Amino acid sequence: MSLRKATAVDALPPIAAGAMVVSVIMYPADVVRALCMSNPGTSPAAAVKGFVEVHGYSGFVKQGLAAEVTRASISRGIKFFFQPITHKMAFGKPETQGTPITKGLAGALATFPEVLAISPLENIKLASQLDKDKRFNGVVDITKHLVRTRGVVGGLFIGYFGMQVRQCLWTGGFFLSLDFIKGNLKSMGLSNNLAVDVIGGFTAGAFGTALNCWTDVCRSVIQKQAVAETFDAAIPRPSAIQHFMPGPFFGQAASIFQAKGMTGLYAGVGPKMIHLGGSGALLAVLMPRFKTMWFDMNGIQN
Repeated sequence: MSLRKATAVDALPPIAAGAMVVSVIMYPADVVRALCMSNPGTSPAAAVKGFVEVHGYSGFVKQGLAAEVTRASISRGIKFFFQPITHKMAFGKPETQGTPITKGLAGALATFPEVLAISPLENIKLASQLDKDKRFNGVVDITKHLVRTRGVVGGLFIGYFGMQVRQCLWTGGFFLSLDFIKGNLKSMGLSNNLAVDVIGGFTAGAFGTALNCWTDVCRSVIQKQAVAETFDAAIPRPSAIQHFMPGPFFGQAASIFQAKGMTGLYAGVGPKMIHLGGSGALLAVLMPRFKTMWFDMNGIQN
């Protein structure tokens, strides 16, 4: 069978499959992360205890699972699809020939279409995960409530600026460091490719977390407060433009720092390290292997 040259679209099916597998596996860690970050100072153990008391252990499957799997699959799929395309457009050469800096910058640029796509699902998922009073009855009910009380943009794009900064920092940090870390592991004598991918992916994911944890705390607090205010009819509907402006985001960061210092800004960093470090490890293992299998199955030459 003759092989045909791969196009960018050929990479979509394996990227989508890898992204979905990672999203399902890492969902419980995402729940704990969201609880800790939206309530700075809450320990992971206390967050899990409170969540289980309200929703039971089945809540780790029911509360926002569909929204999160959809959101995270789209998010990871877009970034891995657009990162090599962005690299080629920005730097005039394939991503495989880039430096850590160019790979990181291409990753950061690839997050702009990603965040536009996932923002509604991010807000729906967070509202579900933080619904300790059981005010909502599923994803559709959350969506209707947010749109009815705050409008399409104002309800579904809460915390947009913070999410954009968050994704730029993590994705840029991940792509900047992944190949650099894997190369160093091999130079240190680690020859098992699977081990290199697991350790390299986890470390790169954890590095991205170190860069972006504070942004996730700030946008989680903003989103939690904004959703809570939708139930108070006395509070005027705020302008949707504020979600795209840096002022409210950095104002929230300053407030958290003033009240709780750096520990407040890095609330939930442990669960987030596990969530995104584990995600990085799985992505580093699954993406190239799924791609190789798909290309082999369909007679595609990379």
